[in-house]
Amino acid sequence: MKNMSDSYLYQTSGYEKTLFGYIMHSDRVNKKDSSFSDIVYEIKRQQALVLMKVLMSDKVVLTLSQTGVSRAFKVIYAKDVRDDGKKKVFIDCAGVISYENGVYKCKKVGNLASHLMTAMTYIIYENLPKAITSNATIMRSGTAAFVDMALYILGYLKVPITVADNKERMGFILAEYFQTAIVGLDHNEGVINLAKKTAKLEEKKKCDYLNIKFGDVIGNPTVTFDVFLKKFAEVFLDQTEENKDNLPKNKELLTTDSFVQRWMYAFGPSTFLGLELFVPFATILSDCYIGAFLNQQNTIEKVVGKNVTIFSNELIKIGSENA
Repeated sequence: MKNMSDSYLYQTSGYEKTLFGYIMHSDRVNKKDSSFSDIVYEIKRQQALVLMKVLMSDKVVLTLSQTGVSRAFKVIYAKDVRDDGKKKVFIDCAGVISYENGVYKCKKVGNLASHLMTAMTYIIYENLPKAITSNATIMRSGTAAFVDMALYILGYLKVPITVADNKERMGFILAEYFQTAIVGLDHNEGVINLAKKTAKLEEKKKCDYLNIKFGDVIGNPTVTFDVFLKKFAEVFLDQTEENKDNLPKNKELLTTDSFVQRWMYAFGPSTFLGLELFVPFATILSDCYIGAFLNQQNTIEKVVGKNVTIFSNELIKIGSENA
C-alpha cells in the first residue's frame, strides 16, 4: 500500500513540516471528560453506531487550533510523534468543535460525521486492508467512480475521449491504475477483468496491447500519478518530453498540473490526494454521501451517480463489522 509520504502530489504540496508541527503543537480534545458529552450526544443522533465507536477510539485524536490545517489534510493517518509514537488518525476540528465555558460544542455536526467516516476508513484500510480490497462491491463501485471522474476531467481538457474507442481504452487503463496504484492490488487477472467490465472493453488484443504499453507503470505499487499521466499522454496523445514542443500550437498539452487543477476545480480543492491514495479518494465519495457539502457535492453526484451511495453504504457496513 502507498503511504501519504510516497505520494507525488503530497510531496509537491510542501505540507510535511506543517503537518509535523500540527501534530506536535495543536491542542487535543479530552474525549473522556464530561465536558465532551454534548459532542457524544450529537454523534449518537447520527444513527450510525460505527461513527460513535470511531469517535471514542484511542486510535483517533481530535485536535483544536486557531488556524487549522489545509482542507486536504483535515484527517490524516500519521505517527503520534508527541505521545507514544503509534500511528493514529488525527482530525483537525478547527471551525467544527469549539471549547466554550468549559464545554465542548459542535458547530458543524455534518462535518464531524464526514471526518469520522474518513477516520473509520483509515483504521480499516491501514489495519485490515483485505476487508476493503477483497470486497467486490467496494472495488466495482470505487473503480467505476474513479474512471467516470477521470474521464470527466479529460473531456474538460479536450482529450478526444469520444473518438473511436478511446473512451473504452482510456477507461480500461484508468481502471487498472485505480486498482493497482490507488487501492494497492497486484496486477492480476481479477484486476484486468474488472477493468474490462468497467470500461466495457472486452477485446483481448486491445487489453493486452495496453498492458504492454503501460507495462512499466501498471502494477508498480509506488507509481505516482505524475508518471502515470505522462505515460497516458504518450500512449493516447503521442505526447512525449522529446516532441511536446513540436506539437501543433493549438493543441493543449496534458500535464499533471493541468489535470490536477481541473480536478480540484470540478470536485473541490481538498480532493487532489484522491488521485494517488485510497482513503482520500474514498473520502470524496463518503463526504458526498454524508451531505455536508465539504466539496463540490453536486458535480460529484452528477458524475458518479448511484455509486456514491453504493460505495459509502458498503464502507459503513465494513466499518460496522471491523472498525
